[in-house]
Amino acid sequence: MTTELKKLRLGVAGVGHWGPNLIRNFYTNNKSSVTAVCDTDTKRLSLIQSAYPEVKVTTSFNDLINNNEVDALVIATPTETHYELAKKALSANKHVLIEKPVATKPEECEELIRLAQAKNLHLFVGHIFIYNAGINAVKEYLDSGDMGRIYYVNMARTNLGPIRRDVNAFWDLAPHDISILNYWFPEKPVTVSAVGAVYLNNEVEDTVYATFRYADGKIANIHTSWLNPKKVREIVIVGEKKMLVWDDMDLNHPIKIYDKNVTFIKTDEQLIDTYSGFHANIHEGDTLMPKILLNEPLKAECEAFLNVVQNGEKSLSSGLEGAHVVNALVAADQSMLADGKEIEINYTTGE
Repeated sequence: MTTELKKLRLGVAGVGHWGPNLIRNFYTNNKSSVTAVCDTDTKRLSLIQSAYPEVKVTTSFNDLINNNEVDALVIATPTETHYELAKKALSANKHVLIEKPVATKPEECEELIRLAQAKNLHLFVGHIFIYNAGINAVKEYLDSGDMGRIYYVNMARTNLGPIRRDVNAFWDLAPHDISILNYWFPEKPVTVSAVGAVYLNNEVEDTVYATFRYADGKIANIHTSWLNPKKVREIVIVGEKKMLVWDDMDLNHPIKIYDKNVTFIKTDEQLIDTYSGFHANIHEGDTLMPKILLNEPLKAECEAFLNVVQNGEKSLSSGLEGAHVVNALVAADQSMLADGKEIEINYTTGE
């Protein structure tokens, strides 16, 4: 005789752009239920009430944390509110799934991590792309070693809007790419050099270029912008033996693996350091387009959160992982303020 798993009862804070998607996924999952929803926008709340009549709605976050029928809180509110709301939720003994970034300061991340540990609670960050089937397939290929040494990674995440005022384009978009890099590679970048520009308003950068440098010589460049005519979600990985492109906009073949590489062969000891002394051997083989069974990453993320809380599974997007992304974002901001100076990234240890 099997014991039926008790559903995790959830409260959701924030029903703007992303909140309704989280509600839908947890509402339809047989491991969870949505008990209550909070937002300051009463029109948004009325839409949720119409779609889910049995879910309680409120404009007060305190109603969620004081609700004994809520086991965990999902926070999908503006970035500047994340720290305070997560702290209140953890203090009220609620598990937390919080959208990226987990906070705006490293010390805030550290406090939330310590609080979750002291309360024996789970702090889970919504780094959705590490639950993307294509990103997972790339990790498996990288782990196989078939690409040889990785030389560099180029990442582009651009579109014409949506334009935000609370954070710059790098804080808005780059957490996705930084979390992907930290998921793919066992080591984290040690420095960052970033430049940004303000074209749309006088408060935040809408276009940013940042280059992360690794101890093994690998570099990763991230370009983020709200001011671009084309929506781009593309990553290029150049390796010693092969090259790979992940394109999230290509639903048929999101991954292409190119059997291409370049080697230099020294031809004559007497001609060293001359043009004739080296021969570039360019190898161009086949292009492989593996079949990827696409998934709904948010559904996979919500399932992962439930498995972490209910089954004790290892979290791929813990509070510590979220803090490491914030550490990199803060260092990039420091570099922009210093006109692109290379800045060392100080990582939260979680101790």
